[in-house]
Amino acid sequence: MNWMTIVWPMLAAACLTLALIHVRIAFGDGRRLPHLFFSLAAVAVAVVSGFELTLLRTDELVRYQTVLRWAVVPIGIMVASVTGFVWTFFGTGRKWLAMAGVGLNLLCQFANLVAPVPVVRQAIALHQVQTCGGVWFTVPTIVNGPWNIVELFSVILVAAFVLDASVQLWKKGERRRAAIVGGGIIFFFCASRGHAILVEQGIVQTPYLVSFAFLGVIIAMGYELSADVLRAATLARRLRESERHSDLAAHAAALGFWTWNLSRDEIWASANARAIFGVSEDEPLGYPGFLNLVHPEDRDAVRNAIEQAFAGSGDYQTAYRVQLPTGQLRWIAAHGRTEFDANHNPEFMSGAVMDITDRRQSELELQQLRSQLAHAGRVSVMGQLAAALAHELNQPLGAILSNAEAAELFLEQNPPALGELRDILADIRKDDERASEVIRRMRSLLRRQEMERQPLAVNPLVEDVFRLVSADAALRRITIALELSANLRTIQGDRIHVQQVVLNLILNAMEAMAKSSVGDRRITVQTHQTSDDDVEISVADSGPGIEPAILPRLFEPFFTTKPNGMGMGLAICQRIVEAHAGRIRAENQPAGGAAFHVTLPAGTARKQT
Repeated sequence: MNWMTIVWPMLAAACLTLALIHVRIAFGDGRRLPHLFFSLAAVAVAVVSGFELTLLRTDELVRYQTVLRWAVVPIGIMVASVTGFVWTFFGTGRKWLAMAGVGLNLLCQFANLVAPVPVVRQAIALHQVQTCGGVWFTVPTIVNGPWNIVELFSVILVAAFVLDASVQLWKKGERRRAAIVGGGIIFFFCASRGHAILVEQGIVQTPYLVSFAFLGVIIAMGYELSADVLRAATLARRLRESERHSDLAAHAAALGFWTWNLSRDEIWASANARAIFGVSEDEPLGYPGFLNLVHPEDRDAVRNAIEQAFAGSGDYQTAYRVQLPTGQLRWIAAHGRTEFDANHNPEFMSGAVMDITDRRQSELELQQLRSQLAHAGRVSVMGQLAAALAHELNQPLGAILSNAEAAELFLEQNPPALGELRDILADIRKDDERASEVIRRMRSLLRRQEMERQPLAVNPLVEDVFRLVSADAALRRITIALELSANLRTIQGDRIHVQQVVLNLILNAMEAMAKSSVGDRRITVQTHQTSDDDVEISVADSGPGIEPAILPRLFEPFFTTKPNGMGMGLAICQRIVEAHAGRIRAENQPAGGAAFHVTLPAGTARKQT
């Protein structure tokens, strides 16, 4: 056994080993084609090395010619595989160059096989050459056929394609890949073809070394593929770490993830999501099954949210309740995004769910506390109005008493003065209705209830508050002027809560003018439509105004400038206005005094007078 019978088989074994490795990767990785082309090229190089070993040990011309003729088959496969590798691995280069080069090369090999005599190259004589180590090998005398120039041109086209693809890849910034793979392929292509020409022309006395040259190509290609595999392994490890961190974060935040495949109506849900819904890990989920988990009162809202996501931008956001198998109700907040196909048909929807039961309960408790605080504020306000209300009730009650005494006198007459009695009864009815109206307004403000939204006309609401405070304003010698715009849009809100805001602002304005001279005590209540088509209620006074230093803190809870104040009046007003999706602001007027502006969104297009 000599060194030649060892080196070529080792080369073939190395190539086959690499081919097997990358075949496994080709059918297990998402990016398969580069690995598949690499495997084909490595197998082709191994086969070429076997043909070369046979040629260097053959001393019969006919057999030599037959082996030489069939050796072009793996060489053609190798050239085509290397070209396909560059095409898929680089993603650059002019494709027509690749197809022209590979096509011409395969055409030459086919013509060389089917022709009666070889048309690319033909061995016409053999002679033995001895190496310095005493090993004999065969060297042919070659005559080029008419298709030799076509084969050479095909190799030039393939090299031109690889060069073009490498230049484009270099310009994209992937210089190492372009230099190692592209440069290595071109160099070893030229080295292989050049050495074969020197052997065939008798210039050098060595065996064919095509397989050794292309082993360099295989090494260059495999180096970058291995780098990609290592990068993929690193990314996979980082992805697993990221998934662990995401799972920890999701568990800590009570988050669950889900994906809905609409074509198969299959919903994948993470373990945390299934725990939130009370669903076992092996239970299949689809759209009907998901809706069955949703509380019956919330199913229509969930359907509408999904339909709006499909018809619009694809964003999905809603909150709903689910009924757990234990009977417990759980509040869920869901966010998602829809993926569409080319025809804007929904394909997938993915998102996250969060258990917000505790937050909902806290919001309900906060709303109850806010309602209780608002009720306490109304009671406090009514305490301030007690004197004025007593004065306003005394007038109709006194008139009723006087009319009743007069009626007794008329009844004692003989005959009774029935005409006078009728007038007295009419006056009593009118005074009774007036007293009832005062009591009704007081009871409505004192009544403790949850917020009930309904369409509200702002002007009548302001007029009701005006009638409630008019007696108190008269006692304080304050003039209240109403400047109400016609044709205002209605708002959506709770009548009692909005009245409380207006009442608090008017009472604060009255107290602000307590030290002003009698003739200068004036409050102006205005309503008008804003530029955004919302409704604004303004309460302005002629008092001393608000100190600039405390203006930013007016709406803070428990902040007050009154000696006996709680500091909750304006804070409650702000909470009520924000609950109506509105805003409240305060400012000093240029002519003196303070002004408060409450802006509430219009609810419908219906006008009010």
